[in-house]
Amino acid sequence: MATLLKIIRSVDYLDISDDGVINFDESRKNLSAIANMENTPVGYEILLDFRRTQWILSTDDIFFLVKVFLDDPDTFRDKIALLLLPGVGFEKEYFKELCASHKGISIQTFTNYEDAIQWFYLSEGRRSS
Repeated sequence: MATLLKIIRSVDYLDISDDGVINFDESRKNLSAIANMENTPVGYEILLDFRRTQWILSTDDIFFLVKVFLDDPDTFRDKIALLLLPGVGFEKEYFKELCASHKGISIQTFTNYEDAIQWFYLSEGRRSS
């Protein structure tokens, strides 16, 4: 079975003012609209690419954005990968704690695009076995 993957870059939905302030409510609306586009197939996995904007986002900010999917798990299959820059203040263990209450959704963080893609395909094989 093929893995359907939707790659969403933070620059595609973040609403940032000219002075660098993020409008999180509008950004979440934009992200939700992208996730629920009419032409999006059912049963896709999500890769959220934060590499261009991560330096302005805290771990809490990233979780607040990812929560769009956690609050509406019917918009995707069951896996989310976050692509982050190495060494930019992301607190991986704290993020895992924030996500812990959302059972049945697998969320992993990566600093390498190829590793993230491989994770989707390797675990796909285990799921269909």
